[in-house]
Amino acid sequence: MEFEIVFYKDKHGKSPIEEFLIELIESNRILVTKTRQAITKLRYRIYHKEPLSKHLEQGLWELRVKSETNILRIVYTFRKGQIIILLHVFIKKQQKTPVNDLEIARKRLREIRLKEAN
Repeated sequence: MEFEIVFYKDKHGKSPIEEFLIELIESNRILVTKTRQAITKLRYRIYHKEPLSKHLEQGLWELRVKSETNILRIVYTFRKGQIIILLHVFIKKQQKTPVNDLEIARKRLREIRLKEAN
């Protein structure tokens, strides 16, 4: 069973996740390569568990990518029709997921749900 991966886009059609990864290429090409590989794996249900993926809270999961001392997280959600929407990306610098980063993902999830309801 294969899932479609979709990048969140804001009201202007821009994808903050794609922009973040493009900027990261200059400073850490290896982490970007590992992230792209992890996103590809996420297409398959067998990878929807630790260590690659972890449930955060209702409606939100995180894709976990590590390269040397760098830890990258992509917060995502599932939608009907075998769709995964990548909501937010950040470099993790502490043990817990930062509240700010979770709030960004929650806001984008609410936005998506609102669009689907209309």
